Amino acid sequence: MTMLLHWGDKQWRVWVLLDTSCSVPLISQQLIRETNMSTKEQKQPFRIENYIGQTVKGVGEKYTEPMILQYRHHFSRETFEVSPMEAGVDLFLPFWWITKHPPQGAWDSPEMRFSSPDCLKQCTQFETADFLLSWDEAVATEPEARIVGYVSTVKKEEEEPLENVLEKFRSH
Repeated sequence: MTMLLHWGDKQWRVWVLLDTSCSVPLISQQLIRETNMSTKEQKQPFRIENYIGQTVKGVGEKYTEPMILQYRHHFSRETFEVSPMEAGVDLFLPFWWITKHPPQGAWDSPEMRFSSPDCLKQCTQFETADFLLSWDEAVATEPEARIVGYVSTVKKEEEEPLENVLEKFRSH
């Protein structure tokens, strides 16, 4: 399918594949070169495998800053791993993206829609533009960083896990 990719004040029409066997959003090395988009180096490159378990060379070394991906009135903010791809393909969207943004009509109709209740509420231009987190290069590239923030609930009868949480961070 064709979508718009927004980066800063620029936008490009891109060819996107929804791939149920993919696990991370991917962007074509060719598109990065043609558009002169900036990328970041992974401090510790990681291994990405293709659908038959072979390591894909050139992947897991660079990534993009968050960008806006648009299909009509549906918007999402994504970070992409840079990857070599076949000609004519700009982006791969993984299974978790398809699950989070279920496309109606994608498999059996030329007219695709993102009309799930969650997408209608959260995937608007306003919601993606009003991004409350800021990009911190030091955290984003820290090899030991695993969780930036975490929110959880605990039932009253299960309060034992709260013993390691400072009182000021507990809500009752």
